[in-house]
Amino acid sequence: MVKIVASSDDHFDINKVDINRIIEQQAAYLNEHYVDYYLIAGDMFNDFEKVLAYVHDLKRKVVSTNVLFIAGNHDMIRNVTYEELEKGRWPGYINNRFVDIPNTDIRIIGINGWYDYSFASNVAKSESDFYHWKQTYWIDSQISQPMSDIEREDIVLQELEKQLIAAKNASKKVIVMTHFVPNQKFIRYTKDFRFWNMTNAMMGSIRFQALIDQYAVNSVIFGHIHNRYVPTKIKATWYYNGAVGYHNHHHNEWQSADFITEWQRQLKFIQIN
Repeated sequence: MVKIVASSDDHFDINKVDINRIIEQQAAYLNEHYVDYYLIAGDMFNDFEKVLAYVHDLKRKVVSTNVLFIAGNHDMIRNVTYEELEKGRWPGYINNRFVDIPNTDIRIIGINGWYDYSFASNVAKSESDFYHWKQTYWIDSQISQPMSDIEREDIVLQELEKQLIAAKNASKKVIVMTHFVPNQKFIRYTKDFRFWNMTNAMMGSIRFQALIDQYAVNSVIFGHIHNRYVPTKIKATWYYNGAVGYHNHHHNEWQSADFITEWQRQLKFIQIN
């Protein structure tokens, strides 16, 4: 039996937690529950160097848990380039890579992901309009990239399809871990909240969803949105969102009084017999 747990959007810095204490608590939980794979779908810090330090320190504390992670948009803000995000080979970082679980037919594929504005289908705006809105109002304006958002998503989709074809040829069942929203079913549309309808442009891509459907992916782990979702099956695919989200004087998305309790409540489990 292989036990996988997944989380995302811990936002340690925004939530102002004592990271050393949290690492001790998370490691204790992972060790106590004999977790084989801990998957983190991005958004740990607004600084990639802190992400790497956190993963390194957590890996030192766990006995037999494989810690695998990708980058969310917040992690991309400081101390990492686009080229490093695409080609980096840090321990546990699996963007554009895969890990086969020994003695099973399961393959974990990591894809950071991005967006192409296609989820904002209810807003009559041009690509240029969305880009300039993003540059004015959205945190991703701080992320440096050498191309447009549409071009960046094109690269994401090319890599995803390459990975899915390879997995199919190897007769593997697939778990995709990505940060951005992988299915339109999770997008909230409103008639009276223009800001939220614009942010949907930066949530993900209908084209990403189409590839998940086309290749009948078994499971997708994702983050980015902080709603409280139970595991949800859409067509052939199970979707897992383990986002912890924000708990500060601006936003309170938690259902618990402390981080570690909320983290445990939000963990998503995949068990392979």
